[in-house]
Amino acid sequence: MIRAHFTIRLGGTSLPASAAQSVDDIDAARSVARTIVQRLMRQHGGDPRLLDATMVIGDDDGATLLELSFFDALYMPVEPVADPDRRRPRPPGRASSKRLSAALHPVRRLAGALSARMQPLLGA
Repeated sequence: MIRAHFTIRLGGTSLPASAAQSVDDIDAARSVARTIVQRLMRQHGGDPRLLDATMVIGDDDGATLLELSFFDALYMPVEPVADPDRRRPRPPGRASSKRLSAALHPVRRLAGALSARMQPLLGA
């Protein structure tokens, strides 16, 4: 488990503060970053300037673990995972959608916090 700090860099300027979330590993951090980027693009109407932004993922010591461009986060292909023990998907039901909503709550809060910090950079 690592504590990943998500900072947005746009036009050579980094937001003054980052948001952080505990994740299992670097792949989970990449997945969270992609979700944040997608939500930010929806919230800001797909502002094309955001395609030049980069999500910098660091650890508690300030070391950079990963840099992911917004463009790559939006358009890089997702490879399916071959897992013979994987369950068949069940049709979504109320219980599973509630669990999913609860599981995504920290990501939504993180994306909201980063979105608020993006407002001054985008001039909105």
